[in-house]
Amino acid sequence: MSEGTRRAVRTALASNLALLLLKLSVAVVTGSSVMFAESLHSLMDSINQLFLALGMRLSSGGRSHAFPFGRGREQFFWSFVVAMGTATLSSAFSILEGVEKLIYGEELRDLWIALIVVVVGLILEGTALRVSFGSFERARRSEGFRSRLAYVRSTRNTTLLAALFEDVASVSGLLVALAALLMVELTGDVVYDAVGSIAVGVILATFGLLLAREARSLLIGEGLSRAELERVIEVVASHPAVARVMDVSGTFLGVDSAILGVEVNFRDGMTTDEIESAVNEIESMIRRVFPQAKYVYVEAEEPSARRVS
Repeated sequence: MSEGTRRAVRTALASNLALLLLKLSVAVVTGSSVMFAESLHSLMDSINQLFLALGMRLSSGGRSHAFPFGRGREQFFWSFVVAMGTATLSSAFSILEGVEKLIYGEELRDLWIALIVVVVGLILEGTALRVSFGSFERARRSEGFRSRLAYVRSTRNTTLLAALFEDVASVSGLLVALAALLMVELTGDVVYDAVGSIAVGVILATFGLLLAREARSLLIGEGLSRAELERVIEVVASHPAVARVMDVSGTFLGVDSAILGVEVNFRDGMTTDEIESAVNEIESMIRRVFPQAKYVYVEAEEPSARRVS
């Protein structure tokens, strides 16, 4: 796991803990639903960052008898937990608080305090977003992606995505809170406070479900992308001992770890020693173009088997 990802998680955790205390204090003083929703948002974000940190720690445990390929998928699992917590608990509390305010209403007090805290929150969360987005950009460029959307869809670093999504959701939620509180101040109508709380809940649910989709796919064994498979096939087919590449398949065991199976038909007349030497060379060639391939298995097949090249 890169230092950039760890830094993004640590920065987000520190920011959320500070904002939790500020927002909750202001929610009690002012009676604002949108500030209470933001307090719950910061609470869940803090818990989520602890889960992400736990996932990073557990995933680095290495191989064991119980986990012969390591525990790299711990990060996928804890990212999924974070996503579902955000999409359900955080969003539900925010929406319910807003609905309750719509039904019963309540006069808000000392709104200027809430406005100051929201501005402070935007500064803190903006700093956290800058860190997570910077880590995201460095990772995207290092992997050769031009499109940010394409990288979001392709990356296996769900921990970094979770940190980035949460920071974007936090800044978006604070902007909604600022707009809602300003409208209450200008119009005197507390319905804007309630609507703001509901809007924060919708934002949380949206980002949570987006992250859950990515993490779920990796948890259940998402394979290599078409581009990655084609690159591996091209490299294997270029070896002089290979007559045909019969099949290539693989899946990710963690953010930086994949298992790959390659079936090839070797040229006629090769001895056992020559085939063994060719297999070792093919494995090395694959790892050079696809460093995440920690486990590579090359198997000789008859030409009648399925062919991909």
